[in-house]
Amino acid sequence: MLKNLYIQSIIQNDTELKVDALKRLVKSASSLRLDASPYERELQTLGASMLNKPSELAKISPVPPSVPPRPTPSKSTISDTALAALGVDFSAGDLTLRFNRTLTQNQIKSFLLKSSNTYRYVFDLPGALMGNSRTYESNEVGQVRVAQYDKQTIRVVFSHNRPLTLHHRVQDQHVFIGLSEKTGAQSATTKPYESTKPDTPPRRFNPATKTVVIDPGHGGRDGGATNGKYIEKTAVLSIGLRLGKELQKRGYKVHYTRSKDTYIKLRDRTRIANDKNADLFISIHANAAPTKSKNKSMYGVETFFLSPARSERSKNVAALENQSDIEEMNHFSKQTYLNFLNREKIVASNKFALDVQQGMLDSLKQKRFNVRDGGVREAPFWVLVGAQMPAILLEVGYITNPDEVKRIFNNSYQEAIAKGVADGVDAYFYKNN
Repeated sequence: MLKNLYIQSIIQNDTELKVDALKRLVKSASSLRLDASPYERELQTLGASMLNKPSELAKISPVPPSVPPRPTPSKSTISDTALAALGVDFSAGDLTLRFNRTLTQNQIKSFLLKSSNTYRYVFDLPGALMGNSRTYESNEVGQVRVAQYDKQTIRVVFSHNRPLTLHHRVQDQHVFIGLSEKTGAQSATTKPYESTKPDTPPRRFNPATKTVVIDPGHGGRDGGATNGKYIEKTAVLSIGLRLGKELQKRGYKVHYTRSKDTYIKLRDRTRIANDKNADLFISIHANAAPTKSKNKSMYGVETFFLSPARSERSKNVAALENQSDIEEMNHFSKQTYLNFLNREKIVASNKFALDVQQGMLDSLKQKRFNVRDGGVREAPFWVLVGAQMPAILLEVGYITNPDEVKRIFNNSYQEAIAKGVADGVDAYFYKNN
């Protein structure tokens, strides 16, 4: 989570946010006994005078899940100029957010993200959410999630498999969102990809103008990871073809690096994407535990983007996937190349990875698959090197895990993965078009 805040600081060119995120990365890494030296060095390059500069972010932004959460700040601890949601209540399909000061109706943006069988009603509110994100479920409105979207925005999402008639209303320091039609309530927009804020032009994109290249990992003589009769190349090809059909159904142009059991060199995979002038590149894989003793303990869904890896774990995962093309370059020439990667493309790939990871988790949860969120990670995957567009690598589960391997080859699970990735593609283009 803090790494994502750090990426946001680069995107927004916000030095204060960067310093604060780095300081907290150092503190959290030290508490977890992880290597914090890269963050400490970068802090030093930003100047000692900034290290003690107070920041509102330290008071109001979330902390990593593995670090004990701070108590929710009281109203008196929040700056008079910082807008914050002090409390959230949910009852019978209605959500109430209590802020520290008054809002106006025009400060709330709402839009609808619609896929084949899911309606997501999104409400963006200014301010910071005190405490952790919240998720509620009810028969009336399905799932409701309240979370910090970025430094300045709280995002509320109602997700259901059927259309809803939702209303939102602002009254003094309270925001009401839900089914109840209160006096003066404003209905949520049912037009996809539009903002209701009058002075903000609608943000749209046409899927027919977007090209996505799907790369089912391995193939042919390279089977990838195995577990008895289960072979990685088979599962990821099936998922890739399902994803392609889902994206085509939504109007996207789709190309594959392979659509059958054939071997494709790693360096040729991104070349195909470049030749097709693709807007996005998605490589699909299944993970594997490094030793048999960890087969049961390692499971989960992860999304990676190309970057010089900081963690040993990311390097190990990348090394496993890089084996089939290891003769292409030695380790040192690879690392030299990676160190000169385009920062803008890294940031774009990170943003894309975040949207896809969330899309997969939401879709799998709707299908009642209880999966572990492995998060978004950076790693030096050689298959992503050379892509001239945002590129990510999915690990859709651990083929070495005795329970997860069955899911990876399950039709319903594969469909849920495909739908979730497609939702992530939609979300990325909506936010970055």
